[in-house]
Amino acid sequence: MFGTCGGGCYTVPSMCSPEKLTGKDMFRNYFKIAWRNIIRHKTYSVINVAGLAVGFAAFLLIFLVVRYEQSFDEFHTHKNQLYRLVRVDLKPGRKSYRMGVPFPVAPSLRSNLPQLVNAGAIVRDEFVQVIIKDNGSSTTKRFREEEGVFFAEPQFFDMFSFPLVAGEYRNSLKIPNNVLLTQSLGDKYFGHWQQATGKMLRMDGVPMRVCGILKDMPANTDFPIKAVLSYATHLSYPDLKRFMNDFGYIEEDNYCFVQLNENESPDQLKLQLKQYSDRYIKPFDKSYFLSIQPLDQMHFDARYGTFDGRVFSENLILVLSTIGILLLVIACVNFINLSTAQAVNRAREVGVRKVLGSNRRQLIFQFLGEAAFVSGFALFIGLAAALLVIPVINNLLDIHLTASVLYNGNMIFFLLSSLAAVILLAGFYPAFLLSGFNPARVLKSTVSAGQGGISLRRGLVVFQFFTAQALILVTMVMASQMSYVNTADMGFNKDAILMAQLPWDSVGFARRPVLRDELLKIPGIEKVSFGTGAPIGGRWFIDLRTPDHVGKAPNMIVAFKVTDTGFFNLFHLQFIAGRPYYNSDTTREFVVTENVTRNLGYRDPQLAIGKRIIVNGLNRPIVGVVKDFHTASLRFSMVPVVMTTSERDYGMVSVKLNLAQAGPAIAAMEKLWGKYYPDFAFTNSFLDQDIAAYYLQETQLSQLYKLFAAVAIFISCLGLYGLVTFMAVQRRKEIGVRKVLGAPVSAILILLSREFTLLIGIAFLIAAPIAWYFMHSWLQQYAYHITLGPELFAITIIGSIMIAWATVGYTAIRAAMANPVNSLRSE
Repeated sequence: MFGTCGGGCYTVPSMCSPEKLTGKDMFRNYFKIAWRNIIRHKTYSVINVAGLAVGFAAFLLIFLVVRYEQSFDEFHTHKNQLYRLVRVDLKPGRKSYRMGVPFPVAPSLRSNLPQLVNAGAIVRDEFVQVIIKDNGSSTTKRFREEEGVFFAEPQFFDMFSFPLVAGEYRNSLKIPNNVLLTQSLGDKYFGHWQQATGKMLRMDGVPMRVCGILKDMPANTDFPIKAVLSYATHLSYPDLKRFMNDFGYIEEDNYCFVQLNENESPDQLKLQLKQYSDRYIKPFDKSYFLSIQPLDQMHFDARYGTFDGRVFSENLILVLSTIGILLLVIACVNFINLSTAQAVNRAREVGVRKVLGSNRRQLIFQFLGEAAFVSGFALFIGLAAALLVIPVINNLLDIHLTASVLYNGNMIFFLLSSLAAVILLAGFYPAFLLSGFNPARVLKSTVSAGQGGISLRRGLVVFQFFTAQALILVTMVMASQMSYVNTADMGFNKDAILMAQLPWDSVGFARRPVLRDELLKIPGIEKVSFGTGAPIGGRWFIDLRTPDHVGKAPNMIVAFKVTDTGFFNLFHLQFIAGRPYYNSDTTREFVVTENVTRNLGYRDPQLAIGKRIIVNGLNRPIVGVVKDFHTASLRFSMVPVVMTTSERDYGMVSVKLNLAQAGPAIAAMEKLWGKYYPDFAFTNSFLDQDIAAYYLQETQLSQLYKLFAAVAIFISCLGLYGLVTFMAVQRRKEIGVRKVLGAPVSAILILLSREFTLLIGIAFLIAAPIAWYFMHSWLQQYAYHITLGPELFAITIIGSIMIAWATVGYTAIRAAMANPVNSLRSE
């Protein structure tokens, strides 16, 4: 083979022909030539490496996120045999999918379905108060576990691979008042988990003995277990004993998992579960039947959800995977564009090589080798960048990616495969184009890149900006929708309202009147209300009946809320008829929302005042009607709400704060809890933050899409800058002639930028309808959403053009203002 000297001539090695070079010599020559070409064209090399590196980094991060989400609960030994039992509810007008099952289902399945290896129940408990008293001192530790506490049968741990590091579960979970703690919870309660076994604590007032320690749950599981109480403890609760053999009672937090024999068919089990439902369920409730959901679908099926509410749909995985591939492809587009644009400059090199005996196959290998060199270097930089960004992604999405995943065999194979794909994608066409030049035409200087190359470059630029603009539109729509849901009128006041839990026991009930007076004395607390919670969340769905239709339930399901009279004033609920109910320790009157009266057939809410309705078995009159308000996120339509008072049911206190004095006020509240409820941990949250948590995943994804859109714009603009720089060099003589003939600088700028502006416009015409279609479909999951108006699309196209002009502006201005004498000197 040969190299090149600084003046552009070509030097031939001492060997007579390329064929006499050994493979090692050829590789060394390819490497030298690739390195010299990179050094000679620094600008284009930096653009290629930077674009590919950013593309690789984005692609790898998306792959890691997708792989992390797909790895949930893959570590269980019997993962392919495990299923969650679910309910398919077929009530007219409200088909639904539920996880809770009757209490006797698990033991009944173990007895009646021999094709099951096992079946086990697990019951979720929330907002658990934990008290630990040190026998050697008067110190009392108080904790509140909002989630992660479960009651479980021993069969659950026979099916799932959650290992113990101390103690045992098979006998312990059959005995009341035993509890398993995870290592981290053991450290939290007792200083070190190794000291926890055998210790006593109280959970919601019930004495419990630590019988064992579970290994901390891995991050990629849908079972956020912190503590497991024996199922026998649950069975011993007096209020639940009567339901343990009742197939007609459903506790929505009682779940059942089954393990199927390896040789059994899931479809056959579904059929048998329908027969089982006919035998055991239908005599009590004909509206649903039992079915199964594979364990590997739990994390992706929004119909049923997970214990922590986090669902990562398969459609979302498809979207992210597509974005990752597109980002890498548009990085390859930069390489293709610049390589084909430089074809004319390298044509003479190709011609000399062919004259000296190089064949096309060797030339293709050479140019692919250059692509491999650049791609390999870019992969190294992209990998380093991805490692640096992993903590940012973890914080953004609240996940637990680790750098160690990059070092296993499968990941290394994936990286090498991705590199090979990029080399072929980015290098094959330029190699094919450059190696095909005719040496006779080349050496006569009659060769050009050809219209095909120019057309390809135009098409690739359109593709780049199509991807970038589609991502911009997706990001803008998501950001606008998130802004809308976070600022929308919920029908009640949510600002500066603090929510705190109260004990449910008799002591807590007796001290509430005194607590109210004490709270109102604290500077910074303006209003106080006791009840079951805020207008949003914390609701029971119950059938509403009327006395003249006692025998049948009308088609109205209402949210039932128990609050005191101060609830209406604190949350600014607006009465449109009647009055608030009077405070009472029992239920005597109802206040309803306007849509209740509409569903009852009253056009004027005033006509509903005094009418009696039956809710939760209570026949009471309607004394007031308030404007409709949201009881759930804006994904769902407003539901009818019935409110009443019952002091013994109050478990939350809502406090309206003066934010200027919020800190001292909250500290004073904590002291009050220590005074009146010494065995109860004080925990609190602001209502507006609780509401924002409903949209946590969408907000996180919106931020992620912003990052992807910025990456797409960056890569596209890199390529655009490279092409304009190359164009300015190629057309410098034309620009010089135009300036000599009197063309102003503005005309030169238009000459260099109008084609790219046109291409960006074409890309927008393709991206806009596609983005509109997908985002319109996405918005349909919200009952209340923004309208896709023209302003979002106008901002996108104007912003894209301005970014493109800013990218090429400096190069275009410098070319337009260059002295024409310098460019025409050689003519």
